[in-house]
Amino acid sequence: LDVVNSFFGVFDGTVGDFASHTVKDLVVPKLLESPNWKAYRQSFPLQPPEEERLLFDAFHDMYRAADSALLAQCARHTQHYATCTSVTVLIVGDLLVVGHLGDSRVILVKEEEPGVLVGEQLTVDHKPDLDTERQRIEQCGGMVERLQNHGNKPFIRGGDFMMRKALGEQPMQLQYSRAFGAKDLKIFGLSCVPDVKIIRMGSSAYKNVRFLVLASDGLWDVLSTAEAARKLQEAVAKREHPAECLVHAALHQQVRLGGRAD
Repeated sequence: LDVVNSFFGVFDGTVGDFASHTVKDLVVPKLLESPNWKAYRQSFPLQPPEEERLLFDAFHDMYRAADSALLAQCARHTQHYATCTSVTVLIVGDLLVVGHLGDSRVILVKEEEPGVLVGEQLTVDHKPDLDTERQRIEQCGGMVERLQNHGNKPFIRGGDFMMRKALGEQPMQLQYSRAFGAKDLKIFGLSCVPDVKIIRMGSSAYKNVRFLVLASDGLWDVLSTAEAARKLQEAVAKREHPAECLVHAALHQQVRLGGRAD
């Protein structure tokens, strides 16, 4: 493309790192294979509505194809429980395309007035107890259960969970309702369909964007959007590395709260 473009992603594995390590190498090739991405490239430049439609559909193609390829790899390597969340960002020209699964998030930080940074969360976590998520899970025969030994957080379970447990198996249960992988839960409503959002950076609301922060729940469980923006502002003032400041702040909070994050 004769236009500046970049791709960023965070992939947070559950039940080991097989899924996250595999998916990170699948997403960009699957995007490039997408018929909608090819149509976008061949027709560039386009009018805004068609441009955004093709990119929106290309991201859906990418996620679907990457999930299929991951499940095939999981079968080949007997990694049937492997799964991961994802948040990805494509910057192409003045467009910001965001896609995500699960509870990895991206925030955008803009300078609303000189020296003042304000954060805006661009994604909403896919939690099993959200109305639309629960409805899909239950329609597919799955269950949403709150577990007391996990802080009463909601988990997605397969409809065969108790039967398999009684047979001595270890059936999957996850705190998020959309993800790559997790073959056993796909038939019970775990989805690989991403939420996709497109922002035109040249618009009046997004002219002074200074940072994008992509991170897993290890950071967002202990830092709010406003706190992350404040840490970035402090890092800029002290001329420190912004990403390192956020990681150190998250680790400090995890220790203070008695939690852990890998």
